[in-house]
Amino acid sequence: MHHSGPNPPELRSIIEELEYRIHPAPLAWANSLHRISFKVLSRVHSAISPQLATLPHFPTTTKEFHEPLINILKTIVKVSGRMGRGGRAREVVDTNGMCFEHPSRGVPDGFYLAPDAVVKARGNSFELPSVSACSAVDKTVGYTNVTTVMVFKLDSKTSDVEDDIIDDEVYRMGLFAKAIFLCQPNRLFVRVLVITEKRVRLIQYDRAGALYTPLINYHDNPRMLIRFVVGLASRYEDQLGLDTSVQWGTQGGRKTPGIITITDPFTGLPRVYTMLTVRPFINRADLCGRGTRMWDVTDKNGGDLVLKDAWSTGAHGKPEYVYLAKAEGIEGVQQLVDYEDRTGRPNGEIRSFRPASGSPIERFNDEAELLEAVHDAIAAHWKLLERGVLHCDISTGNILFGEGKNPLPGVRGILIDLDYATEVDYTRPSINLRSVGTRFYQSIILLKGLAGQYKPAHDHLDDLESFYYVLLDLTFGRSDPGKSWVIDWMENEWDNDDEQLSASAKDYFLRRPLKVGDVPSFWSEECKEMLVCMHNFIGDLVREKIAIVGDMTQPWCPENMAQLYAEKDGHYRGILAMIEKAISFKSPVDIW
Repeated sequence: MHHSGPNPPELRSIIEELEYRIHPAPLAWANSLHRISFKVLSRVHSAISPQLATLPHFPTTTKEFHEPLINILKTIVKVSGRMGRGGRAREVVDTNGMCFEHPSRGVPDGFYLAPDAVVKARGNSFELPSVSACSAVDKTVGYTNVTTVMVFKLDSKTSDVEDDIIDDEVYRMGLFAKAIFLCQPNRLFVRVLVITEKRVRLIQYDRAGALYTPLINYHDNPRMLIRFVVGLASRYEDQLGLDTSVQWGTQGGRKTPGIITITDPFTGLPRVYTMLTVRPFINRADLCGRGTRMWDVTDKNGGDLVLKDAWSTGAHGKPEYVYLAKAEGIEGVQQLVDYEDRTGRPNGEIRSFRPASGSPIERFNDEAELLEAVHDAIAAHWKLLERGVLHCDISTGNILFGEGKNPLPGVRGILIDLDYATEVDYTRPSINLRSVGTRFYQSIILLKGLAGQYKPAHDHLDDLESFYYVLLDLTFGRSDPGKSWVIDWMENEWDNDDEQLSASAKDYFLRRPLKVGDVPSFWSEECKEMLVCMHNFIGDLVREKIAIVGDMTQPWCPENMAQLYAEKDGHYRGILAMIEKAISFKSPVDIW
């Protein structure tokens, strides 16, 4: 078990996420936080003044000032009245040496890092920690029921001028912030404290990155320490960074399914949706970014819906609900039932509601089910393009089966997640030069274009190539590694962090002939032949496009690209015809 040292793999991921996203905050920002009454400030100041004098001036270890500092923090919360009735609403807990289980994905067993102190909380957004397989994990306090965490350092080990020291401090505190975000899915931001024997620093984490205050000498300015601690022990959950439109029930210290409320954008009236489960079925582990959560909910009539909560900067274009509105009535594309746009508010997010669909496409049971779903998803993609919208993020995660046991043709596969969609007008040159998508499924030219000066816009050819990679992933993914050069090549190269290596691997794959014998034997002959035909078809399209743009270091002829785009209907008809031919045999091949 690790009690004091962070887990290196998890720390590396934090560093990657926060790189270029750490910013100093002026003292004026710190002064604007957690304003409390002069009466409370004065009362707490009088109570802690004698205790501040007990802190050692030149400690050699944090152990020398740990206990007196804990006592100061407890006094601040108690005297300010934040402990509430029974003294348990907000409570400073000395957690040094305790074991907290980290919920982050990718953290191995045995990682139980706890901070030096926390403010433990009771209330709607908090609950007791889950039962752990490790008996040493504390059962009364954890990342599920804290408002903040605090770490103690020697003053000589921190700095206001050395960027490396500051960044390292922000990275390491980010481990705690990430755990809180995961355990408290209605979190909009997390604020934590680094405290030395002399100074205090507040760090705020939200989906945009991290802000940190200067180190503030709390012996000279004790009111800042008081305001920080009192604010982080607030009884008002919105002041703690919690979204109060998400409300749980409670029973025995545990959350029970509650409600999520949105405001009608036209009438201003509330609309209430009921959770089916306590936790979202998707809760992205990333500290920064969209922070997507997805919940199963019901409306007032008992209809099943999926609620999607995601933070947006607008950096990737218009909000998803704009494109979903354009997709109204298109079979095979998720439909918009309701939405709430809160991006104009601090830490505002966008909520959208869609009808519940079937399971993810990875869970297909037989060949026909898979091919029918992919067929309808591609057909829906074509119809969406006719409305002037390009999906731009084709992956296995964004295709669902239709609802019910035997969905009708047209809705056997459902395209979801238009977060990265863009508007397309083939009558005008595109100015959209974004490169988005999931690395494994991204097209060759998109990947190569990341380093190119004259990269073309994301287009339907890129998405059709991604559809082919989806099919390959699903058809070859259930063969044993080593039995096919294709699956080994995909697993080892396509997801490479280096976009140029990933592009080269896919380019090599498409240039190499695919044979019927390369496809795993449990697929039908018709399916194998379809994959071979699609391999040649997609390969030809990629090579035709590469012939136009070259290595993207020089200007290329837009008229030639326009001629290629003019054939887009034929591109869709061609790939759909291949799938239809394989489906027509109604293969009953059971993949399980």
